[in-house]
Amino acid sequence: MDEADQQALTGAVIKRHSLDLAEVWLDFVALGGDASEQDIRDYSSGTAALSKDDRDALTQAVNEHCAAANALVRAPFSGSLLALPQKERQDPYSSK
Repeated sequence: MDEADQQALTGAVIKRHSLDLAEVWLDFVALGGDASEQDIRDYSSGTAALSKDDRDALTQAVNEHCAAANALVRAPFSGSLLALPQKERQDPYSSK
């Protein structure tokens, strides 16, 4: 997954579920994350970048909070594929 897509989607999940970034940051650090709480705040707002490892540690922390709240929408990992809808092939000779 593209870094910018992962950042935007993770920030959207944090915002959608009103996650407490201080709590998420504590779990992020426990999972091996190496960024400051302010770095996480900046990343989730789209104004800073994180390393791949930190992005995935943050995703894990965010998803654990989502699971605890029974929230269905989750943040993607860096290795996730972004699913795009397949366009239906249209017969060039069809009137539809």
